[in-house]
Amino acid sequence: QTLKALFDLGITSGQIAAGHPATQDSIQVAMVGTLVRRLATIRRPDLIISDEAHHDLFTNARGGIFKYWADVPRIGFTATPERLDGRGLGEIYTDMVKGPTISNLVADGWLCPPMLYTTPSELGAKFHVTRGDFDKGEQVKVMTGRRIVGDVIEHYREKLDHQPTVCFCVNIEHSRIMADQFNQAGYKACVVWGDMPRSEREAAIRGLADGSIDVVTSCDVISEGVDVPVMAGAILLRRTQSLGLYLQQAGRALRPIFPRGFNANDATAEERLDAMAAAGKPNAIILDHAGNYPLHGHILADREWSLAAASRADRKERPPMTTTCPACYGVWPGTPRTCPACGFDFGAKREHEEIEIKVVAGKLVEAGLEGGEAEKVAGVYARAMKAQGKERQKILLGAAFRATDKRVVSELGRLAGYNPRWTDWAWDYARGRKQGGRI
Repeated sequence: QTLKALFDLGITSGQIAAGHPATQDSIQVAMVGTLVRRLATIRRPDLIISDEAHHDLFTNARGGIFKYWADVPRIGFTATPERLDGRGLGEIYTDMVKGPTISNLVADGWLCPPMLYTTPSELGAKFHVTRGDFDKGEQVKVMTGRRIVGDVIEHYREKLDHQPTVCFCVNIEHSRIMADQFNQAGYKACVVWGDMPRSEREAAIRGLADGSIDVVTSCDVISEGVDVPVMAGAILLRRTQSLGLYLQQAGRALRPIFPRGFNANDATAEERLDAMAAAGKPNAIILDHAGNYPLHGHILADREWSLAAASRADRKERPPMTTTCPACYGVWPGTPRTCPACGFDFGAKREHEEIEIKVVAGKLVEAGLEGGEAEKVAGVYARAMKAQGKERQKILLGAAFRATDKRVVSELGRLAGYNPRWTDWAWDYARGRKQGGRI
């Protein structure tokens, strides 16, 4: 892809790879694993350019390259300049030049406006952390459950029906299960994984563009470094502690599509956005079934990146504020007065603008509550959000004790500011009292 991009710009370059003869081109392109094994046979470069620089460490293969050519200047490029645990890249780099934010690029018409939706079925699931991220084995057991799989197919049919979509899975087994489920539901789906023949992977990606494939299910292949030119939506089925991975996966769907012959460089922001709509992709649909947005916030939230950033745990950082619409289930950054997607009114006046208003009752409809019951839940939230302090907690906790769905108890307790363990206690307490009525 890099070679092709350079060629399209009129730049010839050499490729350091098996089967490719050495050239005298001033630009040489190489995979990290190949380059680190051939350092002694390659002439000293004048500049090292590292892509996906959030992977750069002195303790890995990239670091071996940097140490071998310690006196060579280097530039790293990344959309997410932090490591898995949130630490900055100050160990490797001395200065950071920040580009435009995702929200800037969306507003200027260089990226497609995202429409983020979430579902509740697995949000109560708790996973252990192994090797710095949520345990994959535990996630597979939850995410391949009948209810979760059904929700995925149902929401794809509702929001993206037959539009080209990439489904980000936990592992290869999970990817195969999801592809099989999509195929059984009448869609054309295939699996992409790291060790498959490149020709097959490229054929699957071309299938998204020409309509022969509806859904590609993937595990750690399309998250970064792979160009997917036509992609209407992303389905997130892996929960991660990495803000970078979350943004990389969700951001894959933001690539705009313009009509053939449209010159985006000479157009205004409004003209670019209109052109996206004319090309059939006015927005990018992101279906977060894994519960990543509550951990990391909306993809449009502006974030402060720093080379000196401590780990997320040390910073005790809270995710950016978001609001969920009970009518269309869309998730939005901050606290909008009305839903940008459907116009739902979140409330005209707020006594304190800094109070986060989360209206999530609509998610419960997807979990099996009937419409009338969901409306009652919405009423509870509305009353609670107007109250303050102990009165708000009294309303929420009273409703929690009357609930017959544990997900209701979990969400009410979270809004009240209680530790997640409180959910288990409240649920057992409510069942012990054998309360049979719903909210």
